[in-house]
Amino acid sequence: MKYFTLLALSPGLVVNAFATEFDPSPIKVTDGFLVVPQLSSRVEFDDNIYDQKDDTTSSAIYIVSPSIRFGVDDGINRYGGSYSLTSATYENGSEDDYVDHNLSLLAHSEFTDRHRTDLTFSFANLHEDRGSGLSEGNASFFNEPIKYNELTARGYYQFGGLNAIMRIGGGVSFTDTNYRNFRATTQFDDVSELTYFADADYQAGNVTYLTFDISTTNVEYDRVATGDESSDNRDSSALVGFRWLGLGKTTATAKVGYQYKTFESDSRENFSGNTVEIGMTWKPQEYSTFKADFSRSAEDSSTVGDYILEINSSLSWQQSWSEDFVSTLKFGYLDEDYIGFARNDKTKSVGLNLNYTVSRWIKLTAGYQLTDKNSTETDIGYDKNAVNLGIVVAL
Repeated sequence: MKYFTLLALSPGLVVNAFATEFDPSPIKVTDGFLVVPQLSSRVEFDDNIYDQKDDTTSSAIYIVSPSIRFGVDDGINRYGGSYSLTSATYENGSEDDYVDHNLSLLAHSEFTDRHRTDLTFSFANLHEDRGSGLSEGNASFFNEPIKYNELTARGYYQFGGLNAIMRIGGGVSFTDTNYRNFRATTQFDDVSELTYFADADYQAGNVTYLTFDISTTNVEYDRVATGDESSDNRDSSALVGFRWLGLGKTTATAKVGYQYKTFESDSRENFSGNTVEIGMTWKPQEYSTFKADFSRSAEDSSTVGDYILEINSSLSWQQSWSEDFVSTLKFGYLDEDYIGFARNDKTKSVGLNLNYTVSRWIKLTAGYQLTDKNSTETDIGYDKNAVNLGIVVAL
């Protein structure tokens, strides 16, 4: 049996696809069951740790993250998971230190060549840095990061052969978020989301697929603050589009549709409008890859307003300069229009990441991130520069 790498469930553990020399060797525990332990460590310098507009605070941050991946794969069915711990220590003061935990499990089963299921589960103890999330613009009001638990479960069934002209699928997912401290205020942000969804792929040409996606999500908040209105809502969308696979040097997905977000409270403004998802990958050479993404949708707000109309776009360039050295340059732009509150945010970002493979089990990393956020709301906009240098060690 081969080891199955849970990339989809373990974004923090994904190694660069171009750096093939970084190839951790799995440990055989029993026949067919393998594990891959890994340790990541980095030092980061952030010149604006609280995302402040003025009187910024800088600090060095020391981050250590041990992790383990485990699983079995018989070539058809795959079962496994991952666990990671991330511990951060701030040179500026221990009040910003945090420890995050993340456990993920996956089971992929294929009963016949036309029937398959995917079951996933994750549970995480996470945090929000002071000055972000619920403490946005109010870092001084909190004496430590806001902590929360997040549980996610998802089940998916698909019918149709992998080479069939059409495949259809559907499933259900559930997410529950509960805050663990500052309960006087954070209790009103405990939320659960139950989603039903379905999709279909129809092969319209040699490399062209017609896609359909529908979903409906019931969003429920556990409590409503006195004098406030409920944010409970039903969020539904339907999209149709195309996927191009192997079209020359380009693969792409383009989907357009309609989204409805309906609130239980009559005092909140409902949304009905277009939603868009576009993604393209262009690979002019084996060692060079360009990616572009664009989306437009209405999202729940964790701070003010009824919801946020988001336009999100990014462009990245990944270059493999040699078998050992890979760089990734990424530009991002996010436009957030708060509906029900007079506020608009525009965030521009630039990131550069470098990976150098020393050996099969050692990789050096370096990065730089520039964030420039402008807002019509006082004390929300900020500029930030962050650099980091790290090492990843495996067996």
